[in-house]
Amino acid sequence: MDLSRTREIFERPGPFATVYLEAVQAGENSAKQVELRWRDLQKQLKEAGADDKTLAALDDELGGERSGSITGVGRVLVASADGVLFDDEVEAVDAAGDIAVWSPLPELGRYYRSQSGSVRVLLAVVDQTGGDLYQVIADNSEGARELDEETIKGQAIEMVHKARGGGVGNRTRQNRHEMASYENADEVVKGIRSTVKQFRPEVIVLAGEVQGRSSVRNELPGDLAEITREIEAGSRAAGASEDALEDAMLTAAGVVATERETRVRQRFEEGKGHANAVEGLEPVLEAARTGAVDTLLLVDGQEIPGELYVGSSPEQISTDPANLEEMSDTEPVARPAEQVLLRAVGALGGDVQVLGGGAELQDGVGANLRFPTGS
Repeated sequence: MDLSRTREIFERPGPFATVYLEAVQAGENSAKQVELRWRDLQKQLKEAGADDKTLAALDDELGGERSGSITGVGRVLVASADGVLFDDEVEAVDAAGDIAVWSPLPELGRYYRSQSGSVRVLLAVVDQTGGDLYQVIADNSEGARELDEETIKGQAIEMVHKARGGGVGNRTRQNRHEMASYENADEVVKGIRSTVKQFRPEVIVLAGEVQGRSSVRNELPGDLAEITREIEAGSRAAGASEDALEDAMLTAAGVVATERETRVRQRFEEGKGHANAVEGLEPVLEAARTGAVDTLLLVDGQEIPGELYVGSSPEQISTDPANLEEMSDTEPVARPAEQVLLRAVGALGGDVQVLGGGAELQDGVGANLRFPTGS
């Protein structure tokens, strides 16, 4: 999973408040329930030393009527005296309880683990007149969560009905139809390219009418065509089955997730023989400290044991605080090893992948490397 969304946070100096709120059932009093739960967490943060600016920023998001949006899915927020720095919905914390942590680090391990099986999907449901683009987080265990949508209307709508019969006049109308279809497809592709830049999907799922899909596929540039999968389900027509569309999209996303993990596992196994992969806390720690980690590997349901000491910058990490005292501007602080490694890897441009299926790693952690470290 791409850590770039939180890279800026990992690079910032702390301290931070990290708040997890589990999902609640939508109802008449849901907003009030969430607000009361937030008050308990607010008290915990204040007792832990959180400053007034941080608490006020969180209160703006979680106090009063606005908190009513936290229904059906969980929510995670990271804040500092500079305001709320990160805010996202998280399906997989729906039964994990509320948590509030005041720490030198943004403690997002729980969030990234919850997102481990998810795939960022740009779903394009198209026909010959345009398309509907949906930004979706897809997970086979949690379903699909739509983040945003956009409708693209082609400029040649009046010409898309295909001419029937023979004759010169009909051939001319048919040529116009084909030209209009590709012009509209070009508009859809422009919309796809714009969305890809800001959403960064792992896969584009192309659905809808056959001719519309064909026109769009033919207009896609190579880089987008490489990450595009077509499905037979889906239509822009009124009454079209949304369940069939979602099932087909989730199946396509599941294949992408499986292929992604398979590639990571294969690279890890091959890399161990060439010093391009390491496992165990000490070797991964050394690799993270030097910026060598390309992908941090964790195991589903197995948190990295123990704590590490962290200094004032992400690469200042150690099992011994004495190693940091001379180089750090602040007194070294002990934090859970997983949170420390996530911060270091994220700040230095790495990714994280949570392995399932009975994976075994020494100390529950490994890494694919950008370059050998000698560990």
